[in-house]
Order: sequence, then C-alpha cells, then structure tokens
Amino acid sequence: MNTSNSNQGSMSAEARLRRTLDKRLLASVFQPIVDMRSGEVAGHEVLTRPLPDSGFQNADELFSAAETTGMNWEVEAVARQMAMQAAGNWRPGTLLFLNSSPEVIAHPRFAPQILNDLRAVGKLTPTRIVLEITERCRDREFETLPDSIDMLRETGFQIAIDDVGAGTSGLNRIMTLRPGWLKLDRELVDGIDQDKIRQHMVRFLVYFGRLSAIRVIGEGIERREELDTLIELGVGYGQGYLLGRPGEPVERISPELARHIRSRASKSIHVQDQVPERERARVLARHAPVTEATARVCEVATMLLHDLDHPGCIVVDGGCFVGWCDRDAVLRAASDGRASLAVSYLVGSNRAAVEASTPLADALDLAASRTENRVGSPLVVLDDDRVVGIIPISDLLKAASEACRSSQSRATSIAGVPGRVRTDLHLREMLESTLPDRHHDITFVDLRSFAEYNHRFGYELGDQLIQQLVGQIRSVLLRNIDEAFLGHVRDDQFIISSPHGMLDANLGAFLARFEERADLSTVRGEAGSEFPRIGVRIMILERAVPACRATQEIYRARGLMRLMLDRAPTGLQSRGPSQVVRFDAAALTAQPEFRQASA
Repeated sequence: MNTSNSNQGSMSAEARLRRTLDKRLLASVFQPIVDMRSGEVAGHEVLTRPLPDSGFQNADELFSAAETTGMNWEVEAVARQMAMQAAGNWRPGTLLFLNSSPEVIAHPRFAPQILNDLRAVGKLTPTRIVLEITERCRDREFETLPDSIDMLRETGFQIAIDDVGAGTSGLNRIMTLRPGWLKLDRELVDGIDQDKIRQHMVRFLVYFGRLSAIRVIGEGIERREELDTLIELGVGYGQGYLLGRPGEPVERISPELARHIRSRASKSIHVQDQVPERERARVLARHAPVTEATARVCEVATMLLHDLDHPGCIVVDGGCFVGWCDRDAVLRAASDGRASLAVSYLVGSNRAAVEASTPLADALDLAASRTENRVGSPLVVLDDDRVVGIIPISDLLKAASEACRSSQSRATSIAGVPGRVRTDLHLREMLESTLPDRHHDITFVDLRSFAEYNHRFGYELGDQLIQQLVGQIRSVLLRNIDEAFLGHVRDDQFIISSPHGMLDANLGAFLARFEERADLSTVRGEAGSEFPRIGVRIMILERAVPACRATQEIYRARGLMRLMLDRAPTGLQSRGPSQVVRFDAAALTAQPEFRQASA
C-alpha cells in the first residue's frame, strides 16, 4: 500500500501546495521558439510541471489549486526562480519566456521581486526575459496592471500577450498594454493552410505588428503545412510540437527542418519586397556605436564622452539586438549611483527597430506610433537581426518630405514575386554554383490571349488574373518543392527553376485548378462572337542546368522554343486552352539555329 499517496490525498490543496513549494517538487521544461527566417532557436518558453511526489497530476491541476487557494504569487515565484536558474548558462541572446498571471504582475511587489530574482542569478539581464501575460484569470481585469507593465518595460523586461485570438486576449488588451510580442493562439494556427479567414486575420496581425514594432509568434504548430503558411504570411517566430516538444533546452532544431524554414522564407515574397531599393530603410542607415548588454553604465558613458557625434548607442546581447540607449540617459545613470549597473537596465521600452528592407513609409509610421518620450530617438535598422545602423528622425522626415514633393509615379509589380533583375541574378548564381550531377529544369509559364483579355475587360481584372496565376503556381505547382524559384520576367510571363522532373507530379492539378478558378468558360461578345479563352502555355526546358552556360542562353532557348511551336505546334500535351510542351536542353542548344543565334 502506497501510504505516501494516501496521505497526499487527505491533505488540503493548500497544504499540498506548501509541501510542493518547500520541497521544490516542480520541474521546468522548455519548448523552443524558432526564428522563422533563419531556422535558429530564438528562445524557450518555460513550462512548470509538478513531480509525481507532489500529489498533483499535471500543471493545470497545480495552477488551478494555486488560484483557488490564493497562492498564485507563491507558486509563480518558485516556478520563476527555478526557470531563471536553469537559463543562467544559456548562450547570450537566448530569450526566456516566463508565464505570469495578470493578478501576479499587477501586484506592486512584482517588479522589485523579479529584479531581485534576476540579480540573484547574476547571469541574466531583464532584456532577455519575456513576460507572457497568461489567461488564467479570465474573468477579472486589474486596474494596476498597465502601470505595472510600464514599470517592467522601463526596467528592460519584454512583454508578450499570450493566446491572442482566444479568451480575453483581444484588441483592447493589446492597445492598453502595448506588448512587444503577440503569441497567436493554437485556435488561429490550427488548419490555417486551409482556412482563408484565419489567414486574413493573421495577415492583419502581422501587418499591425510590423507597423508597431511588435513581433508575432505562431503557437501550436503541428503540421508542416501550417508552418509553411505562417512563413508565407510573414509570421516571424514559431512554436509547437513540429518544431520541438517541451523538454531540455536545445540550441538548435533538426538541420532538415531548419533548412526547410530558410528555403520557405527565401521564397516568401511580401509587399515590401516590391518596393524599389531607394525607398527602403537601409539607404538611410548611419553608423552608431554598439555595446554588449552586460557592459557597465560607466564604461558606456566613457565611450560616448569620447565620441560626441553620436546621440547614444545600440545595445546587443550575443549579437542580437536588445535596444537603444540615449546619451543623456546613460550619462544621467552614470552620475546618480547606477554606474555599476549593466547598461541593458537602461534600455526600457526603447526597442524600435526596422528591417533593412522595410519601406520608408512604414518606417515613418513606426516612428510616429511611439510614445512622446521616445519619438525623438532614432530607429535601429536590422538585417535578419544583424545591426546595420540607425536612422535619425531628422533623416526620416527629410526623406518623407522629398517623397511628398516628388511627382513621379512609382508603380510596383502587382505579381508579388522577384522581377527580371533579381531573377537573372538567381539564374546566374545557379549556373555558377551547380554541381555536375544535379540537373535543373527551367519552366516558362505564359498567359495565353492575355492582351485581348486586358483590352476587353480592363487592366484591373487583368491584374487580378496575374495575381491569381501567381497564387496557383505557388500553392499548387510548387507545392512541396523546396528548391524551386519563381520569377516575373515581364507582363504575363513567368519563369521557374526546379530540380529535374519535380514539377511533373503537380502539373495536372495546377492546370485544372487554374482553369477552374479563372472562370474559363467562353465569353461571348455583343454580336455573339466568341472571345478567346484564357489559358496557360507551359514550356519546360529539361535539364537546362547544366546544358546552358549563361543566363542569355536560357532566354535564347525560350525564343527558339516559341519559334518552333509557331512553325510546327505538334506533340503538345493540351488541356482546354492550355498547353504543355517539353524540350531537352542539350538537344535544343545543339541545333544550328541556336548556335547561329549565339554567334
């Protein structure tokens, strides 16, 4: 007979909790949070589990008992201290996500207590701690919560709102607490690859986050299709069983999955990628001094006094951006008794940063959305978390003024994929780096009768048709092909590079889906004349790499393929108004006409 379990069963919940805390009958497990651009581990969320001897079956039972008995403070304090001790030896820059209930965070003692806990560890700084506001207190709000959050943020802690899209984690809470992170609830992520409404909601939150310097995490990722969709939507970070189950902290996920993430991210083209280079944040970036988060305030003050041209310094932790410190704040801290403090304690909420590829218009929106006491600080420019420099607000305003005065119309591609210049660069790199035993096909996809369609129905519907074609190429034709590249050559013409034969499995489904979605039924004119049906022509140049030796040869082969089709359009695989034709690159480039054109 197990007398221990029998005794625990007769104990009150409060007594069991006190015994659990006194004997530290808890375990900390960690689930990785992954950067969805690099595939690297950005941090871990700590999950507290009761040990078998505690008398609690699981974490839900433990924390429910804590709430019922009014012991939330004690339980969360022990869980927090254990997690910080475990994270003390993590590599610099790795974030620790700590769950905290609103009731505990709102308490006036919380900020001083967590600072004491942090100093006891000695190896962590506030900027590496992300406090997740959980939803265990669903029916109550706490008036002191916003003030407590402000105090924590000014001390350097980061704030996340958990379970966005479920419970009370709504827009009001986001507006009130101004977090640095949003964690999308599993309810939004589950099946997102098959649900347009979920995709639209996440797309809105990502865009909102970009304009508000808020990072977005997709939680509960369990399927690769969900992962791919979140990357395509621009979600910056991911968490879930697919990426890593709770357990011991890890420094990296599986190499295969990391490669997959990088490949998908490189092909994920968003609206800002179509903005001309001259209108991106990187063109205004200036040099600024950089210091480590652990550097003492007195050391940083000395550095800034030796270089009076800079308004402050960028703070990093292991190369990862932490925040910005104004010169005045550093000098003031150096003279009021905080000289020995780590400079990261001065960062506060001054973390406004933009990616180097961010359009200047979005950068200006972000700068304008900051609080009054921060609006004058420069924006820090990052390139995949690598510090590029800063943009002084005066430079940003000057750029905005020049843009307003410019009367030139700068239309951007509506296709949302790399244009001719970037496509040619990709082809050149592929031709120069390919291995002898690796063959790639080059596929040309053209819309048929597109000029007549534009003339008959107008350019707006023509643009919609182009966008529809791109969507179908990405979601159907290139499905599960990690190494494929899609480029926009001109107007209604696209180019795809892919490993030899990889498109074959998806080709039939793509043709069927495009014609179904494009509403390709015959359109009759006013006099009853039939309008040519819209279709796609697909020309596959098999084993173009390594048969072709230069980018010009690939385009020369395309011209010859078209000429041959015009002369003798036989042997075509047809489906309604669409057609597919294949050419062997080695045979094509050996033809006299090709050699004559090359000469």
